[in-house]
Amino acid sequence: MYNQQVMLEPTAESVRLSRELVWRMLDDVDEKGAEIAAILTDEVVANAVEHGRPPIVLTVDGDREDVTVTVTDCGPALPVLRVVEPTAERGRGMKIIDVLADAWGVDELPVGKRVWFRLHVPHRGDAWPDGAGGGDGVIGTHG
Repeated sequence: MYNQQVMLEPTAESVRLSRELVWRMLDDVDEKGAEIAAILTDEVVANAVEHGRPPIVLTVDGDREDVTVTVTDCGPALPVLRVVEPTAERGRGMKIIDVLADAWGVDELPVGKRVWFRLHVPHRGDAWPDGAGGGDGVIGTHG
């Protein structure tokens, strides 16, 4: 149902464009699901733009129940789930993903890495299951 792959430039504009792409793709999804998917996409793309190396590739796959967003880049640095001070201005991206995604992970590649998250996305009128929108991060497994 959802299947798109886009090459992104390492710019702030790419973050905005990727967020808008996900919003448009998920136009038949409950607004809460589309909003969470857009927020999480923003975080993984922003991390790739700031800490990764081109090429940066955004892939959105999914069906009637789940969407998986993957961002691949050639940078060697892996994202880190940090504990940050309440007054810190940055450093919460992976924590946001950890709290809101149903599953997420990082796959090391021969050159670079693939960061992904999966989210249950009820369609308009479908009910959100109990506990939806929060999962455990898993490093090194995608699937």
